[in-house]
This record gives sequence, C-alpha cells and structure tokens, in this order.
Amino acid sequence: MKYCKVCKALCFGETLPFDGCKHKLSEIKDINEPVRLCVIGGTERAMLIGMLKDAEIPFAEENVQPQGVANELVTGYDVKLSNISVIVPFSALPEASELLGTIETVNNTIEPHLGEINAEITRLRSSEREAKQMNPALRTTIKVITALAFLALIALVVFGTDALTGFIKGLFH
Repeated sequence: MKYCKVCKALCFGETLPFDGCKHKLSEIKDINEPVRLCVIGGTERAMLIGMLKDAEIPFAEENVQPQGVANELVTGYDVKLSNISVIVPFSALPEASELLGTIETVNNTIEPHLGEINAEITRLRSSEREAKQMNPALRTTIKVITALAFLALIALVVFGTDALTGFIKGLFH
C-alpha cells in the first residue's frame, strides 16, 4: 500500500490522495508509519480528538494549507482550526476509522478500504515476526556464507577466464 510521506494521505490502488498533493508516493514498510486519518475541524475535531485520547490511540495534528478567508466565512470556523489533518500510526488506522465513523457529519474515506488496510497490517506484522525470528548468530552465519560464496564466484570467473585464454592461445601456437 502506498502513501504520501508529505501529506500522509493513503493511496488505494491507482487512486491518488484526494487533495492531489503531487508528491512521490512511497510504500508503507512499518506498521507504525504515520498516516492521515482525516482532515477535520470544529466540533467534529474536538469530538474525534477526545475519542482518540479515550481509546489511547496515539495521534498528531498538522495544519493543512488553509483555503483562505472564504473558508472562514462559509464554515464560521477560524481557518487555522478548520483544516486540521489528524495523523495516526498505520496499525491504529482501523480502530481510529471506527471512531471516526461514529461522527455522522464526517465523511469517512478510510472505511471502504478497511479490508485492504487490515490485510496490509497483517502482512507487515508477519514480516516483522520473521525478521525478529532470525537470531544474530544465524544472521552472521548467513553473511559469512554469502561472502564466501561471492569470493568463490569471483575466483571461478578469474580462473575460468584464465583457462579460456590459455586454451585460445594454444589454438594459435
């Protein structure tokens, strides 16, 4: 699954993040990678932040580019408070999305993709377990064997080339 490291928006399939920030997308490689849950403001923001705190889900808030004074006039909210991006760890996204879904006035864009998100979290956790299962002694042994195999391959190429050159020279003498 891909996301933008700048705006933290997830990319589902070939669909770009909704705000189209145009930055290069990166693969999520860690279950604790910070991703955007939503952009929210006003009372809904206060409700969501309270629910995240109660559920002990770590989060951060980042200002999103304000849309100008017109946004403040239309929404009635201070521009600085109406466009707040709520960021959570990727592993907490399903639970945080469930909380977001309880706020009826907010469009939860994550919810339709929960199956894909859960599958990715499971995959990342299993790859983490596999990495942890290899103890340091085994890791060192594999590195030594790989280095020896590489040296043997180089020796084979050098001696093979030397033998082939000698054979070709023998044809012309």
